[in-house]
Amino acid sequence: MGAGFEPVLTEDGSWTLAHPEHGEACHSLHGAWEEALLRYARPCRLAELAASRREARASSGAPVRLLDVGTGLGLNLAAALAECGDVPLEVVTLESDPRVVRAGLELPCGPADAAPFQLACRESLAAALDAPGRAVPLGAGRVRLLLGDGCATLAELPARPQFDAVFLDPFSPARGRGLWEREFLSLVAARMQPAALLSTYTSSLTVRVELARAGLAVGRGPRVGTKGSGTLASLPRGSGGEALPALDPRTQRRLDARVARSGPAGPKAPPLGGEMDGAFA
Repeated sequence: MGAGFEPVLTEDGSWTLAHPEHGEACHSLHGAWEEALLRYARPCRLAELAASRREARASSGAPVRLLDVGTGLGLNLAAALAECGDVPLEVVTLESDPRVVRAGLELPCGPADAAPFQLACRESLAAALDAPGRAVPLGAGRVRLLLGDGCATLAELPARPQFDAVFLDPFSPARGRGLWEREFLSLVAARMQPAALLSTYTSSLTVRVELARAGLAVGRGPRVGTKGSGTLASLPRGSGGEALPALDPRTQRRLDARVARSGPAGPKAPPLGGEMDGAFA
């Protein structure tokens, strides 16, 4: 396997990779494909979004727009493609290490229900690696792979709300805090549509505080396999955000206290101009 990434077969028959330096796996060992579906694509309600676009004749052909933080093997992207069906999916995906994307292209596909979507995503990611920063076809939609520091690459995109969903899936905060901090999360929040949902695997109180300080409402994500609940976030209800599953009262009190001690949530990143589809140009 290229660059020393170690293939790991997970319990649902899908494959992931272990990082060559710190050994952390890119996905849950309980099931990489299951995690992609149940932690990301379904909590962000992509199937419902696609159905609403499909049924609204005035919006015929309107895509579902996704910000995918941590491209990795492309499994989360494949799960999004599966949930959207025939509705175009337009994705901006951020990755600091192109080695993991290349290594993922060498893995077997599986399980059977995942394979067609994995193959489609791998074809697109292979093309994107050859043309980083440019949009390439992904089924009926497009994907744009931005390589490098996520704060820098996301800051270059128009700050007007455009994403319907956000998958926040970098390596754990213990491996690097940059994409879990207020600076980056404020950039994300500024680019979320009013009803957009963000999902991540971590239930870290520190991360939840940073999400709240970035101006987002925070709720409880689903349990997946043997893992505990993750985290969902949205714009506040007064700004058109979605109702989220409530945190347990003790966790909510701790979150409120930490946010109060750290000062009020800061403003979103300033608009940078550009058109609604500027992220996909």
